[in-house]
Amino acid sequence: MAEPSKKRKGSSSRSQRHSEAQDTPIPSSISSSSLFSLEEQRIRYTNLFSSRSIIVPKFIDMDFFSDESFKCIQAFQNSNLIPFMSLKLPVYSELVKVFYSNIEIQESTFISEVYGIKMVIDQSLFYDLTQLSSEGIPFEGTLDDDWKFDFSVHDARRLVCTNQADMIQRLLAGSLALESRILHYLIVRILLHRSSNLAQGSEEDLIVKWAFHTG
Repeated sequence: MAEPSKKRKGSSSRSQRHSEAQDTPIPSSISSSSLFSLEEQRIRYTNLFSSRSIIVPKFIDMDFFSDESFKCIQAFQNSNLIPFMSLKLPVYSELVKVFYSNIEIQESTFISEVYGIKMVIDQSLFYDLTQLSSEGIPFEGTLDDDWKFDFSVHDARRLVCTNQADMIQRLLAGSLALESRILHYLIVRILLHRSSNLAQGSEEDLIVKWAFHTG
C-alpha cells in the first residue's frame, strides 16, 4: 500500500514542476543600478514596484490532453489560444517589474524602458510575440451589446454547473461539471491569471465560460 502512495506523490511533484515556467534570477554580474536611465524611474520603482511579487506563469501541457477528448481544449484550439497557453519561457521577475514600472500606454501601444533600452510594443509586435489576434469582440468584464439579448446569468450557470448546484450561491469550481471545471481552472490560471480565489468564479469568469460554451 505504501509504494503506490509514493508513486502518486512523485507524480504530483513532477506535475507541479512542469506546470510553471521558471523564475530565473538576473545574473549577479549585472548591476541593478543600471536598470534605470533616470533617477525618477528608480524612485518610482522603489516606492511602487520593488516589493511586489510576480505570479509565476502557468502553461498548458498538451501532451497531457492528447489522448483525451475534452471539448474545452477544442474550444481553445478553435480560438487559436493553445500556442499562447503553451508558452514556457524563463521569467526574470525583477525585469518584469521594471518594465511595468516604466510603462506608458499611448493609443493601444505599450512603451517602456529597461536598462536604457526603449521598447515599443504595438498590436503587430504583440501578435508576433503571443500569436493572439486583436480581432473579435472587445471584452472588459462587461457584456458587449451584441451579447446582451442572448446572455442571462441563470442560463449560463445552468450551462456550466451540475444539476445539484445551488444557482443562488457563489459559483464555485466544485459545483461545475467536469468539462467546465477544467475550463475554469485553465481560465483562472492562464488566461485571466490570478494568485488567489482560484476555486471561486466571478461573473467575468462565468461570461468567459459561457462565451466558450456557446462559441
